[in-house]
Amino acid sequence: MTDVPLQLKKSGETSGSNAGDLQVLFMEEKIELTWYEKRRGIKLRDKIKAEQRRKQFLEKQSRQKEMQAQKAPDRNASVPRKASPAAQKKHVHQSLFSVDSIPDDAKKIISRFDEIIDSTHPLNSKQKALLPKQIRGLSHYLTDSRSDRRLGYMNQTTLLSAYVRYYSWWNLVRLTRLFSNIGRQFFSLEDGSVCLDIGSGPLTVPIALFLARPELRKKSITFYCIDRSQQAMAFGENLFLSTAAKLKCPGWKIIRIKGELGEPIKEKADLVVCANVFNELYDDADSPPDFLAKKYTDELLSYLDMNSSCAQCFIAEPGDPRSARLISLMRDCFMRREFFPVSPCTHCAQCPMDGKKGGKWCNFAFKTDDAPSELKKLSEKAELPKERAVLSFLAVQKSDGESKKGGAQSILLRIASDPIKLPGGRTGYYACSEQGLILAVSSTALSSGELISARLPGRPLRIDAKSGAQILEL
Repeated sequence: MTDVPLQLKKSGETSGSNAGDLQVLFMEEKIELTWYEKRRGIKLRDKIKAEQRRKQFLEKQSRQKEMQAQKAPDRNASVPRKASPAAQKKHVHQSLFSVDSIPDDAKKIISRFDEIIDSTHPLNSKQKALLPKQIRGLSHYLTDSRSDRRLGYMNQTTLLSAYVRYYSWWNLVRLTRLFSNIGRQFFSLEDGSVCLDIGSGPLTVPIALFLARPELRKKSITFYCIDRSQQAMAFGENLFLSTAAKLKCPGWKIIRIKGELGEPIKEKADLVVCANVFNELYDDADSPPDFLAKKYTDELLSYLDMNSSCAQCFIAEPGDPRSARLISLMRDCFMRREFFPVSPCTHCAQCPMDGKKGGKWCNFAFKTDDAPSELKKLSEKAELPKERAVLSFLAVQKSDGESKKGGAQSILLRIASDPIKLPGGRTGYYACSEQGLILAVSSTALSSGELISARLPGRPLRIDAKSGAQILEL
């Protein structure tokens, strides 16, 4: 897309049809209707207006950057004003997976979550001996034997028990760590807030949020949980209430609804969450990805209270190229509906890690060295050890476009790869930025998910011949 700004005539200047003006804009911007949009009868004029709003947001963001640069001394342009000395030294704004951000009481519960499971659904000695084999069988059922999987597999007691003791526990490790680090502006719920968890299963997401955000524990929150399996949700509600009791909190109001994405609820929600839902729906879909992205986005937004000051949506999926591609497409759909990314994106420009064939995909990982010891032992017995936890995710919020910004001479980067060995003993990392894909070269170790503010040189960046990324020396 070119840098020619979209400018529609004001209503007072319009006389009759301005289809000619729109056609000129169409030619300049190369805006086209997708197959799905044509099928839905969406007009080119509406899509152009949506693109105009996006352009206006980007222009506003640029102006705000310039104003900040004028206020701040140039020597601090690459460092946030409130950054700690350690952060200024490393230029690290935020980590997505810092263990230090997890509340101490949450760490204790996660480390012995098997005890909470046993307190509500105990196993006898024979069942415990068979558990590793059942987990291994469930893994095959969910991966290479997915075509044989029944939709109601979570209603089977043996599979559900294995799922909670392995997959739910690992997902709790991932999500609690992420929710503790995602930023205080997200999950900003108040008393009386309504939340919706789609594909809730054994309520892993509500439990993770309850553990990760102590400021929300005593608030009056209603959590609607939708899933095909009533048995899984009942299991999860017992786990949630037991977790709340351990933390000496009353817990939130849980409303279980049997169904799937699209099932109506009685109230509009302030927050909609779904984890590991779309990869399963994707398996049974024959439609192209852009069709599915638009469909899923519309269905998620239909649940939200558009009058809420903090309408938010969170999606998490496995960190594979196909899931990352779908999330990238949904990101575009959200922005066209004026829901802007809070995390992990540092910008609202085109996604440079969109999972297209042969390209990079957006995913983040952390080592599991400090994962619960009993969980790691169980994983080894099931022959499914995990050295790294990986996921792709997107957090969006309806807003006027406020987002993270660098200074006039700096750029925000989100590290999205493991270390890459480069010639000359150097180390590089792929990173996402508003300028596109960056190969960040650093003399200090960086971690997947770190948010970096880096100073830009006064010359064009060199291009990496292998990846096409711009090379930036940190």
